[in-house]
Amino acid sequence: MKRFVAFAVMVTLAAQAVAGIPDIEPQNNTLAGAAPALINPTPWADVGVLRLTPNDTDFIKIWLNAGDFLAVVTYPMDDWFDPDTVIALFDGSDPWALAWNDDAGGSLGSVLRWQSLTPGWYYLAITGYHGFGRDHISYYEGAVHPEDGLYMLVVGVSPVPEPASLFVLGTGVAALLGLRRRRG
Repeated sequence: MKRFVAFAVMVTLAAQAVAGIPDIEPQNNTLAGAAPALINPTPWADVGVLRLTPNDTDFIKIWLNAGDFLAVVTYPMDDWFDPDTVIALFDGSDPWALAWNDDAGGSLGSVLRWQSLTPGWYYLAITGYHGFGRDHISYYEGAVHPEDGLYMLVVGVSPVPEPASLFVLGTGVAALLGLRRRRG
């Protein structure tokens, strides 16, 4: 039941969102041909429904500021099992992934969480599961896999809480505790 509710919410969001997550084939099958950039003022989130075909990889270029937290989730949409996705994050200068994941827990989706230490362009790579080597760009460029189907991609970016906001929050909590103590 929880999966159905989550699926219904995601489909509703995808239908109502102005999805900025493109799936431009075959251009986005390499890091150099990554789909147009996602750059928004933080915090932001976007949802898209993309199609993974056999031997396909979807690269998406995204801007992150220093300290931004990135959260990416893929949900297989064909009976919760297809396609079985693998996701990785690259900085464009190193063939080794900054982070990768191929198991979102109970389904065959993927979950990736990462914090940027430096501002710049980063690249999400989503492909079908096909064995070992998921931490290297060669796994994604030139992928050979049988996975085929629609998947939902959810991307969210949030900034690090700034000290001033934390100070205001802390002051408010202290004031509430003081009021409670005074009345008690």
